[in-house]
Amino acid sequence: MEKLNRCIIGLGSNYDKEANTEKAISLLKLYFNQIQFSVPVLTSPIPENNYTDDYLNCVAVARTAESREIILTYLKETEKLLGRTPDSKQTGIIPIDLDLLQWNEEVLKDELSRYYIQQGLQSLY
Repeated sequence: MEKLNRCIIGLGSNYDKEANTEKAISLLKLYFNQIQFSVPVLTSPIPENNYTDDYLNCVAVARTAESREIILTYLKETEKLLGRTPDSKQTGIIPIDLDLLQWNEEVLKDELSRYYIQQGLQSLY
């Protein structure tokens, strides 16, 4: 039996939040055979980003036989498909942000420790 990798993905949107989050969830469900999502929550923007709009955030736990590089490429392609551009960070308009936060036991991004990510993970276990 093939080993499945466990990945934790953070989803966030501050522009057309509900629609973009729903689209991202739908696309991720099509891609991953095994995936669960927390309930989306509204959060304030991180002050150091100088963004003004609240975010809709959720977290997903997926299992996949694909490599980390393939998953990272898929997440970036999905962001672009949903309107993310190289200028999004400068403009503060984030249609969707898909971050691979953890790969198996390896933590890849500090965002994993944010309270809404931890609450979302607890709701899935």
